[in-house]
Amino acid sequence: MSSRPRQIARLAPLLARLALVWRRRSGEIPDALKDAGRQGPRHIGLLMSLAIEGPATVSELAYRMDMTAAHASLVVGELARAGLVEREHDERDRRLIVVSLSESTKPAVAEMRRRSAAPLLAFLGELDEAEGDKFIDQLTRLVAHMKGDAA
Repeated sequence: MSSRPRQIARLAPLLARLALVWRRRSGEIPDALKDAGRQGPRHIGLLMSLAIEGPATVSELAYRMDMTAAHASLVVGELARAGLVEREHDERDRRLIVVSLSESTKPAVAEMRRRSAAPLLAFLGELDEAEGDKFIDQLTRLVAHMKGDAA
């Protein structure tokens, strides 16, 4: 008899709890970002993406954040008006706009990264390096399946 229904019954609530816990931890917004205006999860996620993966075009950010280019453009515009990100023309292709964190935003986002990384480091510290790599590889595959990107 297949154990898949039992596994799904265990996994689905865990994923929901993970999303809630992650959202709650992401809600711990440093004062410097709170002072910039109402920043929701989509704004914080985009700031974290820029901090972790570096500057990107709006299209690249849309892909990273699993949102439409129009939605990513809207969020980037809101963040730019708040002074949290900067937009500059790409030096190689002047038609492209590259989005990056503003210098004044970097310390606050670095603080958020440290807070977010603490439980991840604690969890990975319980695994040996091979187990950690395998967990990350499997989680990457799960995300791809959930997004419909799996081959």
